[in-house]
Parts: sequence; structure tokens; C-alpha cells
Amino acid sequence: MINDFLKKYQEELISEKIQLKEDMDLLETKIKEETKFLALLEESNESYFKEFTPRDINSKNNEKAAEIRVILEDLNNQMNIKTQQMKFYDGRLVELNALITNTAVINKPVIQEKVSSSINPDTNKDANNSLLKDNLNSIKDTILLDPYRAKIELEKIISSL
Repeated sequence: MINDFLKKYQEELISEKIQLKEDMDLLETKIKEETKFLALLEESNESYFKEFTPRDINSKNNEKAAEIRVILEDLNNQMNIKTQQMKFYDGRLVELNALITNTAVINKPVIQEKVSSSINPDTNKDANNSLLKDNLNSIKDTILLDPYRAKIELEKIISSL
């Protein structure tokens, strides 16, 4: 039940993250377009005979360039906000993955098979090594979320050796 809820929440976060990524791509495109337009306006203002004339030649271009600078500042602020949101979603998804893995480990039945050492000692050693690896991997997933439980599991492994 909890696992289902976590997976559903994870799916919602992933869909929101995808939407946010699309918004960020659109913003990035707008920023590039506005930057190119600003560069074009500034280039047109840099005429060679500007220094020799006493009046302002392209006042409309200067006004438009100032407007575009304000727009670019706003777009960059929006991009920063969306980047922070993306970091939030990434962090939440990492936490959810750890929780889902943890609940899967908790709900997974522990099956420990004893292999007779009289049949084949190498097979017994390989089985014990793989079992030990599985147990240590599950503890590795648990250690950040529940260090006390991880300690207990480690003590069980040590006592069984």
C-alpha cells in the first residue's frame, strides 16, 4: 500500500519534472532569441560615422535594446527559479527511489538457503558470498534512511559468520 503510494507520487513528480524541463527549454530558446536580437540592435548602433555626428542616430534602437535587456533579466530570473525547482524535483526523486527500494527490501521475504558443504564446497562458498553481497547491498540502501536498523542487520550478518 505504501509502496503503491510512493510509486504514484514518483510518477507525478516525474511528469511535473518533464513539464518543467519543457518550460526550461522554451525559456532557453527565448533567451537565445532575445540575446541575438539585442546583439543585432547593438551592432546596428555601432555605425562608423557615429563619432562624427552630434546627434543620437538610432534612439529607437537604443530604447528597444533597453527593453530587451529588461526582458532578458526577467527571463534569466525565471530560468534560475526553474533551475531551483528542477533541483527540488531531483532531490525528491532520489529520496523516493531510496524509500521505494527500502520498502521493497522490507517487504521482500528473506530466503536463506543452506547448501550442503558435502556436495560441493565451491558452490557453498559462492552461495554464501552471493547471499552476503545481497544482504550488504540491502543494508547499503537502508543505512541512510534507518541507521539503527542497518546496524542491527550488520550485527546479524557478523553473528552468522
